[in-house]
Amino acid sequence: MARILEWTFKNRLTVILLFALGSVIGLYAVACTPVDAVPDITPVQVMVNTKTGALDPEQIEKTVSFPIETDMSGIAGVKDVRSLSKYGLSQVSVVFEDGTDIYWARQQVAERLQGAQGELPAGLSPELAPISTGLGEVVMYSVVAKPGTTLAAKPETQRLLYLRTIQDFVVAPYIKRSVKNVAEVDSTGGYKKEIHIELHPERLDRIGVSIEQVGERLEGLGENSGGGYIQPQGRQVIVRTSGRLRSLDEIRSIAIKLDVRGKPVPLSAVADVREGFSQRLGGATASGEETVLGIVLMLSGANSRQVALDAERALKDAPLPPDVALELLYTRSFLVDATLKTVMKSMAEGAVLVVAVLLLILGNLRAALFVSLAIPISMLFGAIGMRVFGISASLMSLGAIDFGLLVDGAVVMIENALRRLEEHQGELDPSQRLRLFLDAAVEVVKPVTLGLLVIMLVYVPILALEGVEGKLYHPMAVTVLMALGASLVVAVMLMPVLAYLFLKAPAGRGDGKPKAPGLSGRMLKVYEPILTACLERPVLAVAPAALLFIAAALVYSRMGSDFMPPLDEGDMVINFTRSADIGVDASLELEKKSERVIARFPEVERVFGRLGTPESATDPMGVHLADTFLILQKDRSKWPLVDGRRRTKAELFEAIKEAVDKEVPGQEITDNQPIEMRFMEILEGSRADVSLRIYGKELPVLVELLEKSIAVLEKIPGTKEAEMDALTALRKSPVLSARPNYAAIARYGLDIRRVNALLQAAMAGKVVGSFYEQQWQFPIVLRVEEAHREDIDTIKSLPVGMDGGSIPLHKVADFESKDEVTTISHHYSQRYAAVAVFLSERDIASYVAEARAAVEREVALPEGYSMAWGGQFKNMERARARLALIVPSVLVAILLILWRAFGTLRQAVLVYTCIPLAMTGGIFSLALRGIPLSVSASIGFIALMGIAILNGMVLVTFFNQLREKGRDPGQAAKEGSMTRLRPVAMTALVASLGFVPMALNTGLGAEVQRPLATVVIGGLVTSTLLTLIVLPVLYKRFGIGEASE
Repeated sequence: MARILEWTFKNRLTVILLFALGSVIGLYAVACTPVDAVPDITPVQVMVNTKTGALDPEQIEKTVSFPIETDMSGIAGVKDVRSLSKYGLSQVSVVFEDGTDIYWARQQVAERLQGAQGELPAGLSPELAPISTGLGEVVMYSVVAKPGTTLAAKPETQRLLYLRTIQDFVVAPYIKRSVKNVAEVDSTGGYKKEIHIELHPERLDRIGVSIEQVGERLEGLGENSGGGYIQPQGRQVIVRTSGRLRSLDEIRSIAIKLDVRGKPVPLSAVADVREGFSQRLGGATASGEETVLGIVLMLSGANSRQVALDAERALKDAPLPPDVALELLYTRSFLVDATLKTVMKSMAEGAVLVVAVLLLILGNLRAALFVSLAIPISMLFGAIGMRVFGISASLMSLGAIDFGLLVDGAVVMIENALRRLEEHQGELDPSQRLRLFLDAAVEVVKPVTLGLLVIMLVYVPILALEGVEGKLYHPMAVTVLMALGASLVVAVMLMPVLAYLFLKAPAGRGDGKPKAPGLSGRMLKVYEPILTACLERPVLAVAPAALLFIAAALVYSRMGSDFMPPLDEGDMVINFTRSADIGVDASLELEKKSERVIARFPEVERVFGRLGTPESATDPMGVHLADTFLILQKDRSKWPLVDGRRRTKAELFEAIKEAVDKEVPGQEITDNQPIEMRFMEILEGSRADVSLRIYGKELPVLVELLEKSIAVLEKIPGTKEAEMDALTALRKSPVLSARPNYAAIARYGLDIRRVNALLQAAMAGKVVGSFYEQQWQFPIVLRVEEAHREDIDTIKSLPVGMDGGSIPLHKVADFESKDEVTTISHHYSQRYAAVAVFLSERDIASYVAEARAAVEREVALPEGYSMAWGGQFKNMERARARLALIVPSVLVAILLILWRAFGTLRQAVLVYTCIPLAMTGGIFSLALRGIPLSVSASIGFIALMGIAILNGMVLVTFFNQLREKGRDPGQAAKEGSMTRLRPVAMTALVASLGFVPMALNTGLGAEVQRPLATVVIGGLVTSTLLTLIVLPVLYKRFGIGEASE
């Protein structure tokens, strides 16, 4: 290190220019770094959606989901396969190992799907969902009619039909082509336009034509076909059929047969032809009225803030008809800006506190400014690392950076140079000045380098985390490591140069007698008598420290633990779960009534909702499930006072729940947040805090086991709600089954295909052609008229065509009505059902421990059935197990480094005593603030270990230097502690004060930073006090190792 320092002093201008160049590159990196509220924790996942038309859930499970699951399980790098089979949809989620290229993964899935195509029912075509993530929904907007226009006065169905058409053919394509990094623009709500040919069974019977015959006559309606080209007289002429329809009257006039007199019978004689809409699998509402909702899905890995802002601009510029407007309902840009504001506020306040402390203790403006320079330079170099490693600027990546840590090395370097300058007597010529500053730097470069390397090393375990916790905390660890690495280079290379060039002894100093300025002098006056007493009577120091450690161990053993504190996103989502057999129209009515109740609360600025499955099927909800978004008033000072104070978000939800329960009963109500909800769905297939999955084959047995488990869980303290999981629940709904009578089919000379085709065409509808308006294409669908479709007797009497006439359907099929499961979930091809548990005022770890014991005791599982606990608990357990393996390994590595540095195991262990002394304060501070242990708090303990070891190293290194000058251990401990009080106090003070704004901040996202900051501040208070007292006492008694003898 001495050679590096000599080179640095010889090439002072080069060093300064290099740091200036690095800072410029850092500024460019800052401008290019993606910005988001939190890191994207979505796994590498490919979603396969198959729209299954009229198939029922059990058919979908067996004929669609299972074959696709089986084929996907064999792909290299696949670590999880889940599926959901529900009416109208099969969704298979294929999760790959972290680090897998998403485009390679999609290619593998697409290739397997080609092979599976032959195993699926005819006409089904699996599709890959957009390349989006849990953070993908960056903007939501509604398409509305402008007030006072003709469109606004139209009946609701006609208005929503037109608005959905504008969304699908104008707005969505415009956003996709004008906004970069948009994976998809999803649509839900309104009515998707179709041209319906609605047959009347009694008219068909009277004229003597069957549904199949009409379908055959109309096949290819409205389509053009190419006939190549001809070359008469040397000119090329293209040949085609021109079947495009100009109006619905053309369809009505098509002849479907000739009557007995040879006169054509038009289609209008047996059917009504009109504009209609497809069967709805979902809907959308805003402020208690139906609407058309658009959702902008961001491409995975893009800058969510930028995409949101670009989408907002596109919504303002979209080329709309004069009677249509777009209303922005939700944008991610607010949350990103709010969380970054929280981080920047904490960092700015931390920086001011750090500079103020440096000035107070050093008593030298130039020295304080030089040390402060380490902050922006280290951050700019850290930004370069973020850019290189593709890390976005977020609450997690920037939230753990403590400016106090970044200046630790610079503090020790500059303080030592200032001390040596103060000790020197007389004027210095240039060569003497160079030698003084070089010696000062060499004196402390070893503990500074080793100390910062140790602090960096304690962050390494975070890089070993995997899964969700890895994605959350890797950006934090990498950013901190880059910034700390930069701070080490700044401390070793830039600080000595700046000290040599600009640092001067304060007025009245430089007489060879160092005088502690201001605050530092007062600290010495208090410190000296305490240290002297403890060195004379070691029990005064050791006994309190031992008692504190024992008390901390007891407190720790009783603390609860969570995975991580929930991020307050500023808005709320209320999830409604309704009866499983509810229809889409009835569900929308309940949703509208509920929204009108919610809108009466002054805290709610805007309310809108969606239910069922959107167009892209990324969120496979049934129509009995609704997500209601509450955009809250951001200025909390405008919230009304209730009983003399403003409600918290939790209290607001309880008040809303009570009001909705009273006015719109019959709904299960839970609260959530937009991003948190989507993350939980994608990661676990559940939105609950804790999920209990029961695996087995028979659906009735699974339902019974679920009900027993819910009864047990509801009795456990801390259970806010235990219910069948909304997304995967085995809820039942009425199903009308037509079972073919094979004997009758054979007797009438029919075949099964004809019977099945009739039911599908009559009820679900059969696409027979296309109708074009401008460039917009709408399907022409043949089906039975709506009133007849709702009548079960009419369904049973549908005419099945046969040679020479027709017979009613009930003659060849037996009808049966019964309740069947509407949603079937698989995990690796194994059926499961889940209980969703929402907690109130209880940590996850202790709850799951008690719940698991109670369920295993009271719910007996039949052979072949098993259960597993999931949700945040699973992530927490995995993180804890990983850290329990890696942290001890790193601590051993640090011990070996210290052993190597001091040349004696005894002194290495002596420095290690700083760790338990630091931990005590961290544990007490968490307990006093009522904060449970979490991964965030664990990272605080990791950072604390590094700072504590750095302080211990600085002290023991100086003690050893005094021993080499002939002092005995007691003298070395006392003199060294008095001399190093200023740098040790400074490093501890700046590190802890740097975290104070994080610990006290109340902005959006502050709750994630709070446990980490609380641990570091509390730990540094005890660590500094005990290290400055206990370590000298222990050194006097045990610190004489081989290196000192």
